[in-house]
Amino acid sequence: MNIYVLIFAVFLVAGCSREIDLKLLENKSATEILEIGKKEMKAKKYADSVLVFEELERLHPYSKVTADAQILAGECNYKAKKYDEAISAFELFIRTHPTHWNVPYALYMLGLINYELMPIIERDQDATIRSFAFLNELCRRYPQSKYCKFAKILIKDLREQIAGREVYVARYYQLHKNYPAAANRLNTIVDNYRNTEHAPEALHRLIECYMAIGVQKEALRVNKILQREFPKSIWAMYARKLMRIH
Repeated sequence: MNIYVLIFAVFLVAGCSREIDLKLLENKSATEILEIGKKEMKAKKYADSVLVFEELERLHPYSKVTADAQILAGECNYKAKKYDEAISAFELFIRTHPTHWNVPYALYMLGLINYELMPIIERDQDATIRSFAFLNELCRRYPQSKYCKFAKILIKDLREQIAGREVYVARYYQLHKNYPAAANRLNTIVDNYRNTEHAPEALHRLIECYMAIGVQKEALRVNKILQREFPKSIWAMYARKLMRIH
């Protein structure tokens, strides 16, 4: 591409993203400002639209449409992939409008954003835990909400992630022969995440830990659970071999 054409293209793109003149909003009503923000949002000028919605809150803090502005600011930041700002906007909305009809949506968005920030198993699962908490709160407080249906789909994935992380940490402890610490992690899965795909492995490793520290009775008890609930799993087969050896 010709260098002059390239430079022109850069300036053209830059010119499409202008900062709105907030002074023009000072004499407008809250509803008028909201519509301006929506127009900027529709044009995908998310940074400008957020500025407009924030200015609406500043100029008309007691307006009924302030709640709408906070929700829309959260949506704009989310679409612009500014996740921290989006989280702040939705959390502000819930704090300032705790009984608003749109609280279920805000909780869902908080859960969804943190879900999208969910890291790989090997890393700390702070975002996973936050997502799980928001979505559980949504379903607990608003079981009839349409967002609860979507939340339950995400919760299933989150439970798998949390259980997978527990197994990962338990493996580390087991490798370093810290069997009590490993057993604590594995019991968390047995008690709270029995319906995940990680449960059979957790049960088998728990048997190994109990055998390693000489708690034969507990090993037998856990093996009964494994054989009863996951008889066809490879981990049940491993456990049968292990118990026969001992």
